[in-house]
Amino acid sequence: MSNAIGGRVTIRDVAAAAGVSVTTVSDALNDKGKLRAETRARIQRIARELGYRPSRVAQAFRQGRTGTIALVLPNVGGPADELEMISLDFYMSVAAGAARAAFREGYAVTLTPRISTAEEWHLIGPDGVVLCDPLSADSRIDMLEEMGIPVVSIERDPARPGSPYYASGDNAQNIRDLLDHMHQAGARRIALLSAEATWAWVLDGEHAYRAWCAERGLPPLVVPVSLDRLEADSYRATCALLDGDEPPDGIIASAEQYSEGSTRACRERGIRIPDDLLLAVGMDSRFAQQCDPPITAIDLRPADQATAAVDLLLKRLSGEQVDGPAIVPSKLHIRGSTQRGPAPFSDTATDDGHSRRRDPADAWPMTPP
Repeated sequence: MSNAIGGRVTIRDVAAAAGVSVTTVSDALNDKGKLRAETRARIQRIARELGYRPSRVAQAFRQGRTGTIALVLPNVGGPADELEMISLDFYMSVAAGAARAAFREGYAVTLTPRISTAEEWHLIGPDGVVLCDPLSADSRIDMLEEMGIPVVSIERDPARPGSPYYASGDNAQNIRDLLDHMHQAGARRIALLSAEATWAWVLDGEHAYRAWCAERGLPPLVVPVSLDRLEADSYRATCALLDGDEPPDGIIASAEQYSEGSTRACRERGIRIPDDLLLAVGMDSRFAQQCDPPITAIDLRPADQATAAVDLLLKRLSGEQVDGPAIVPSKLHIRGSTQRGPAPFSDTATDDGHSRRRDPADAWPMTPP
Protein backbone atom coordinates (compact mmCIF):
# COMPACT_ATOMS: atom_id res chain seq x y z
CA MET A 1 0.00 0.00 0.00
CA SER A 2 1.44 3.38 -0.98
CA ASN A 3 1.33 6.39 1.30
CA ALA A 4 2.88 9.80 1.69
CA ILE A 5 5.44 9.10 4.43
CA GLY A 6 8.13 7.02 2.76
CA GLY A 7 6.39 3.65 3.10
CA ARG A 8 5.08 4.14 6.63
CA VAL A 9 1.44 3.12 7.06
CA THR A 10 -0.66 6.09 8.19
CA ILE A 11 -3.99 6.36 9.96
CA ARG A 12 -5.53 7.36 6.60
CA ASP A 13 -4.36 4.05 5.12
CA VAL A 14 -6.09 2.17 7.93
CA ALA A 15 -9.26 4.21 7.43
CA ALA A 16 -9.27 3.49 3.69
CA ALA A 17 -8.74 -0.24 4.21
CA ALA A 18 -11.48 -0.41 6.86
CA GLY A 19 -13.91 1.77 4.90
CA VAL A 20 -14.39 4.21 7.79
CA SER A 21 -13.38 7.75 8.68
CA VAL A 22 -10.05 8.79 10.18
CA THR A 23 -11.90 9.84 13.33
CA THR A 24 -13.41 6.37 13.67
CA VAL A 25 -9.99 4.76 13.33
CA SER A 26 -8.57 7.14 15.93
CA ASP A 27 -11.37 6.28 18.35
CA ALA A 28 -10.90 2.56 17.75
CA LEU A 29 -7.14 2.63 18.30
CA ASN A 30 -7.34 4.87 21.36
CA ASP A 31 -10.34 3.14 22.98
CA LYS A 32 -12.49 6.24 22.65
CA GLY A 33 -15.93 7.00 21.21
CA LYS A 34 -19.08 4.90 21.16
CA LEU A 35 -18.10 2.20 18.66
CA ARG A 36 -19.51 -1.27 18.66
CA ALA A 37 -17.08 -3.84 20.04
CA GLU A 38 -16.91 -5.78 16.75
CA THR A 39 -16.20 -2.58 14.79
CA ARG A 40 -13.42 -1.57 17.17
CA ALA A 41 -11.90 -5.07 17.01
CA ARG A 42 -12.08 -5.14 13.19
CA ILE A 43 -10.29 -1.79 12.85
CA GLN A 44 -7.60 -2.80 15.33
CA ARG A 45 -7.09 -6.07 13.43
CA ILE A 46 -6.73 -4.23 10.11
CA ALA A 47 -4.24 -1.81 11.67
CA ARG A 48 -2.13 -4.72 12.92
CA GLU A 49 -2.25 -6.48 9.55
CA LEU A 50 -1.12 -3.31 7.77
CA GLY A 51 1.73 -2.81 10.24
CA TYR A 52 0.40 0.53 11.47
CA ARG A 53 2.30 2.22 14.28
CA PRO A 54 1.01 5.43 15.88
CA SER A 55 3.12 8.51 15.35
CA ARG A 56 5.16 9.25 18.46
CA VAL A 57 5.17 12.93 17.49
CA ALA A 58 1.36 13.03 17.38
CA GLN A 59 1.23 11.24 20.71
CA ALA A 60 3.74 13.69 22.15
CA PHE A 61 1.68 16.70 21.13
CA ARG A 62 -1.45 15.16 22.61
CA GLN A 63 0.43 14.61 25.86
CA GLY A 64 1.87 18.13 25.93
CA ARG A 65 5.35 17.05 24.80
CA THR A 66 7.71 18.52 22.22
CA GLY A 67 8.88 15.40 20.38
CA THR A 68 12.53 16.19 21.10
CA ILE A 69 15.34 14.44 22.98
CA ALA A 70 18.30 16.39 24.35
CA LEU A 71 21.79 14.91 23.93
CA VAL A 72 24.28 16.18 26.50
CA LEU A 73 28.01 15.67 25.97
CA PRO A 74 30.54 15.90 28.83
CA ASN A 75 31.31 19.32 30.27
CA VAL A 76 35.07 19.59 30.61
CA GLY A 77 37.06 22.78 31.04
CA GLY A 78 36.21 25.91 29.09
CA PRO A 79 34.68 26.53 25.64
CA ALA A 80 37.83 25.46 23.79
CA ASP A 81 37.86 22.14 25.65
CA GLU A 82 34.17 21.59 24.85
CA LEU A 83 34.92 22.05 21.15
CA GLU A 84 37.71 19.48 21.42
CA MET A 85 35.34 17.04 23.13
CA ILE A 86 32.66 17.44 20.45
CA SER A 87 35.23 16.80 17.73
CA LEU A 88 36.20 13.38 19.12
CA ASP A 89 35.25 10.42 16.95
CA PHE A 90 33.51 8.74 19.90
CA TYR A 91 31.07 11.58 20.54
CA MET A 92 30.50 12.26 16.86
CA SER A 93 29.44 8.62 16.51
CA VAL A 94 27.25 8.93 19.61
CA ALA A 95 25.49 11.95 18.13
CA ALA A 96 24.92 10.22 14.79
CA GLY A 97 23.63 7.04 16.43
CA ALA A 98 21.28 8.93 18.75
CA ALA A 99 19.88 11.01 15.90
CA ARG A 100 19.19 7.94 13.74
CA ALA A 101 17.55 6.02 16.57
CA ALA A 102 15.37 8.94 17.62
CA PHE A 103 14.32 9.88 14.08
CA ARG A 104 13.34 6.26 13.43
CA GLU A 105 10.69 6.68 16.15
CA GLY A 106 9.59 10.17 15.17
CA TYR A 107 11.74 12.18 17.56
CA ALA A 108 14.31 14.89 16.91
CA VAL A 109 17.60 15.19 18.80
CA THR A 110 18.90 18.50 20.14
CA LEU A 111 22.60 18.77 20.98
CA THR A 112 22.60 21.09 23.98
CA PRO A 113 25.14 23.65 25.15
CA ARG A 114 26.32 23.59 28.75
CA ILE A 115 23.15 23.79 30.89
CA SER A 116 23.08 24.16 34.66
CA THR A 117 19.68 25.55 35.67
CA ALA A 118 16.05 24.45 35.47
CA GLU A 119 15.20 27.65 33.58
CA GLU A 120 17.64 26.71 30.82
CA TRP A 121 16.15 23.22 30.60
CA HIS A 122 12.66 24.71 30.30
CA LEU A 123 13.97 26.78 27.39
CA ILE A 124 15.18 23.63 25.61
CA GLY A 125 11.99 21.76 26.53
CA PRO A 126 13.07 18.16 25.90
CA ASP A 127 10.81 15.20 26.58
CA GLY A 128 13.84 13.26 27.81
CA VAL A 129 17.62 13.47 28.02
CA VAL A 130 20.50 11.23 26.95
CA LEU A 131 23.45 12.19 29.14
CA CYS A 132 26.95 11.12 28.12
CA ASP A 133 29.49 10.21 30.80
CA PRO A 134 27.73 11.40 33.97
CA LEU A 135 29.93 12.29 36.90
CA SER A 136 29.65 10.39 40.15
CA ALA A 137 26.46 11.60 41.92
CA ASP A 138 25.74 13.81 38.94
CA SER A 139 23.46 16.63 40.11
CA ARG A 140 22.02 17.10 36.61
CA ILE A 141 20.24 13.75 36.86
CA ASP A 142 18.64 14.75 40.16
CA MET A 143 17.52 18.11 38.78
CA LEU A 144 16.03 16.66 35.61
CA GLU A 145 14.21 13.86 37.40
CA GLU A 146 12.76 16.40 39.85
CA MET A 147 11.52 18.37 36.84
CA GLY A 148 9.81 15.26 35.50
CA ILE A 149 12.28 14.86 32.62
CA PRO A 150 13.51 11.24 32.43
CA VAL A 151 17.22 10.64 31.87
CA VAL A 152 19.16 7.74 30.38
CA SER A 153 22.94 7.94 30.37
CA ILE A 154 25.67 6.55 28.19
CA GLU A 155 27.85 5.06 30.93
CA ARG A 156 26.44 4.77 34.42
CA ASP A 157 26.59 7.22 37.28
CA PRO A 158 28.99 5.41 39.68
CA ALA A 159 27.01 6.70 42.67
CA ARG A 160 23.74 5.10 41.45
CA PRO A 161 24.58 1.36 41.46
CA GLY A 162 20.95 0.24 41.33
CA SER A 163 19.82 2.37 38.40
CA PRO A 164 18.98 0.47 35.19
CA TYR A 165 18.82 3.60 33.05
CA TYR A 166 22.11 3.49 31.17
CA ALA A 167 23.90 1.92 28.22
CA SER A 168 27.61 1.08 28.21
CA GLY A 169 30.27 -1.40 27.28
CA ASP A 170 31.79 -3.97 29.64
CA ASN A 171 34.55 -1.65 30.81
CA ALA A 172 36.35 -4.03 33.14
CA GLN A 173 36.41 -6.92 30.68
CA ASN A 174 37.58 -4.64 27.88
CA ILE A 175 40.67 -3.62 29.83
CA ARG A 176 41.36 -7.19 30.89
CA ASP A 177 41.20 -8.39 27.28
CA LEU A 178 43.62 -5.69 26.24
CA LEU A 179 46.02 -6.43 29.10
CA ASP A 180 45.92 -10.16 28.36
CA HIS A 181 46.85 -9.48 24.75
CA MET A 182 49.72 -7.12 25.61
CA HIS A 183 51.02 -9.54 28.24
CA GLN A 184 50.97 -12.36 25.69
CA ALA A 185 52.83 -10.06 23.30
CA GLY A 186 55.65 -9.75 25.85
CA ALA A 187 54.87 -6.63 27.89
CA ARG A 188 55.62 -6.89 31.61
CA ARG A 189 55.55 -3.26 32.73
CA ILE A 190 52.35 -1.84 31.28
CA ALA A 191 51.42 1.73 32.19
CA LEU A 192 47.86 3.05 32.16
CA LEU A 193 47.23 6.67 31.19
CA SER A 194 44.00 7.20 33.13
CA ALA A 195 41.75 10.24 32.74
CA GLU A 196 41.32 12.49 35.76
CA ALA A 197 37.54 12.10 36.01
CA THR A 198 34.93 10.27 38.06
CA TRP A 199 33.38 8.76 34.93
CA ALA A 200 32.42 5.10 35.25
CA TRP A 201 34.60 3.86 32.39
CA VAL A 202 37.62 5.53 34.00
CA LEU A 203 36.94 4.06 37.44
CA ASP A 204 36.05 0.61 36.08
CA GLY A 205 39.11 0.50 33.86
CA GLU A 206 41.52 1.55 36.58
CA HIS A 207 40.04 -0.93 39.07
CA ALA A 208 40.28 -3.78 36.55
CA TYR A 209 43.85 -2.79 35.68
CA ARG A 210 44.98 -2.81 39.32
CA ALA A 211 43.25 -6.15 39.96
CA TRP A 212 44.85 -7.67 36.85
CA CYS A 213 48.32 -6.52 37.94
CA ALA A 214 47.81 -7.85 41.47
CA GLU A 215 46.77 -11.25 40.17
CA ARG A 216 50.07 -11.54 38.29
CA GLY A 217 52.35 -9.91 40.81
CA LEU A 218 53.14 -7.09 38.41
CA PRO A 219 53.65 -3.49 39.57
CA PRO A 220 50.71 -1.20 38.67
CA LEU A 221 51.68 2.03 36.97
CA VAL A 222 48.69 4.38 36.77
CA VAL A 223 49.37 7.89 35.51
CA PRO A 224 46.52 10.42 35.92
CA VAL A 225 46.13 12.60 32.84
CA SER A 226 44.10 15.78 32.68
CA LEU A 227 41.21 16.19 30.26
CA ASP A 228 41.90 19.89 29.70
CA ARG A 229 44.13 19.33 26.66
CA LEU A 230 43.94 15.69 25.61
CA GLU A 231 46.86 15.46 23.21
CA ALA A 232 49.17 17.86 25.04
CA ASP A 233 48.55 16.41 28.49
CA SER A 234 49.02 12.83 27.34
CA TYR A 235 52.24 13.88 25.58
CA ARG A 236 53.65 15.31 28.81
CA ALA A 237 52.58 12.24 30.80
CA THR A 238 54.19 9.87 28.29
CA CYS A 239 57.40 11.93 28.24
CA ALA A 240 57.65 11.62 32.02
CA LEU A 241 57.14 7.85 31.80
CA LEU A 242 59.72 7.31 29.08
CA ASP A 243 62.31 9.55 30.75
CA GLY A 244 61.93 7.85 34.15
CA ASP A 245 64.30 5.37 35.75
CA GLU A 246 62.06 2.40 34.90
CA PRO A 247 60.22 3.17 31.65
CA PRO A 248 57.32 0.93 30.68
CA ASP A 249 57.42 -1.60 27.86
CA GLY A 250 53.71 -1.09 27.18
CA ILE A 251 51.27 1.81 27.44
CA ILE A 252 47.48 1.82 27.41
CA ALA A 253 46.24 5.30 26.55
CA SER A 254 42.72 5.13 27.92
CA ALA A 255 41.15 8.13 26.13
CA GLU A 256 40.88 8.61 22.38
CA GLN A 257 43.38 11.44 21.82
CA TYR A 258 45.85 10.22 24.44
CA SER A 259 47.31 7.94 21.78
CA GLU A 260 48.31 10.97 19.71
CA GLY A 261 50.33 12.46 22.55
CA SER A 262 51.93 9.11 23.38
CA THR A 263 52.88 8.49 19.76
CA ARG A 264 54.51 11.91 19.47
CA ALA A 265 56.53 11.39 22.67
CA CYS A 266 57.84 8.04 21.38
CA ARG A 267 58.82 9.38 17.98
CA GLU A 268 60.75 12.30 19.46
CA ARG A 269 62.81 9.83 21.49
CA GLY A 270 63.39 7.36 18.70
CA ILE A 271 61.33 4.70 20.49
CA ARG A 272 59.98 2.26 17.94
CA ILE A 273 56.41 0.99 18.18
CA PRO A 274 56.01 -2.00 18.63
CA ASP A 275 59.69 -3.10 18.66
CA ASP A 276 60.64 -1.06 21.75
CA LEU A 277 57.22 -0.40 23.25
CA LEU A 278 53.68 -1.73 22.80
CA LEU A 279 50.99 0.95 22.53
CA ALA A 280 47.21 0.52 22.71
CA VAL A 281 44.26 2.86 23.16
CA GLY A 282 41.03 2.34 25.06
CA MET A 283 38.84 4.00 22.41
CA ASP A 284 39.14 3.36 18.70
CA SER A 285 39.42 6.32 16.33
CA ARG A 286 40.45 7.26 12.81
CA PHE A 287 43.87 8.26 14.16
CA ALA A 288 44.37 4.80 15.66
CA GLN A 289 43.33 3.15 12.41
CA GLN A 290 45.46 5.36 10.15
CA CYS A 291 48.57 5.73 12.31
CA ASP A 292 51.85 4.09 11.26
CA PRO A 293 51.78 1.50 12.66
CA PRO A 294 48.01 1.27 13.22
CA ILE A 295 47.23 1.27 16.94
CA THR A 296 45.51 -1.59 18.73
CA ALA A 297 42.23 -0.25 20.12
CA ILE A 298 38.92 -1.11 21.75
CA ASP A 299 35.94 -0.31 19.55
CA LEU A 300 33.28 0.63 22.09
CA ARG A 301 30.65 0.83 19.32
CA PRO A 302 29.48 4.30 20.40
CA ALA A 303 26.67 4.50 17.81
CA ASP A 304 25.23 1.24 19.15
CA GLN A 305 25.51 2.51 22.72
CA ALA A 306 23.64 5.67 21.68
CA THR A 307 20.93 3.61 19.96
CA ALA A 308 20.52 1.48 23.08
CA ALA A 309 20.30 4.60 25.26
CA VAL A 310 17.63 6.18 23.06
CA ASP A 311 15.64 2.94 23.05
CA LEU A 312 15.76 2.85 26.87
CA LEU A 313 14.66 6.48 27.04
CA LEU A 314 11.72 5.88 24.69
CA LYS A 315 10.63 3.00 26.90
CA ARG A 316 10.68 5.32 29.88
CA LEU A 317 8.67 7.93 27.99
CA SER A 318 6.04 5.38 27.00
CA GLY A 319 5.82 3.96 30.52
CA GLU A 320 7.29 0.56 29.59
CA GLN A 321 9.20 -1.50 32.11
CA VAL A 322 12.99 -1.31 31.91
CA ASP A 323 14.48 -4.56 33.15
CA GLY A 324 18.12 -3.47 33.31
CA PRO A 325 20.90 -1.52 31.62
CA ALA A 326 21.96 -2.18 28.04
CA ILE A 327 25.50 -3.61 27.89
CA VAL A 328 26.83 -3.31 24.34
CA PRO A 329 29.62 -5.79 23.45
CA SER A 330 32.85 -4.10 22.38
CA LYS A 331 35.43 -5.25 19.83
CA LEU A 332 39.15 -5.50 20.45
CA HIS A 333 41.04 -4.71 17.24
CA ILE A 334 44.60 -6.03 17.30
CA ARG A 335 46.84 -3.93 15.06
CA GLY A 336 50.51 -3.38 14.36
CA SER A 337 51.29 -1.33 17.47
CA THR A 338 51.17 -4.46 19.66
CA GLN A 339 52.35 -7.14 17.23
CA ARG A 340 55.96 -8.30 17.05
CA GLY A 341 56.02 -10.90 14.34
CA PRO A 342 53.12 -13.22 13.37
CA ALA A 343 49.90 -12.05 15.03
CA PRO A 344 48.60 -14.41 17.73
CA PHE A 345 45.18 -12.72 17.52
CA SER A 346 42.94 -11.95 14.58
CA ASP A 347 41.55 -8.44 14.09
CA THR A 348 38.00 -9.72 14.16
CA ALA A 349 35.53 -10.20 16.98
CA THR A 350 33.54 -13.14 18.21
CA ASP A 351 29.79 -13.03 18.76
CA ASP A 352 30.33 -11.77 22.32
CA GLY A 353 32.43 -8.88 21.05
CA HIS A 354 35.85 -10.15 22.15
CA SER A 355 38.75 -10.91 19.85
CA ARG A 356 39.15 -14.44 18.54
CA ARG A 357 42.41 -16.03 19.73
CA ARG A 358 44.56 -18.37 17.71
CA ASP A 359 46.27 -21.40 19.19
CA PRO A 360 48.76 -20.17 21.82
CA ALA A 361 51.41 -22.32 20.15
CA ASP A 362 51.34 -19.86 17.27
CA ALA A 363 52.28 -16.94 19.53
CA TRP A 364 55.77 -15.53 19.83
CA PRO A 365 57.95 -16.59 22.80
CA MET A 366 57.25 -14.73 26.04
CA THR A 367 59.78 -12.62 27.89
CA PRO A 368 60.17 -13.95 31.45
CA PRO A 369 58.47 -11.66 33.99
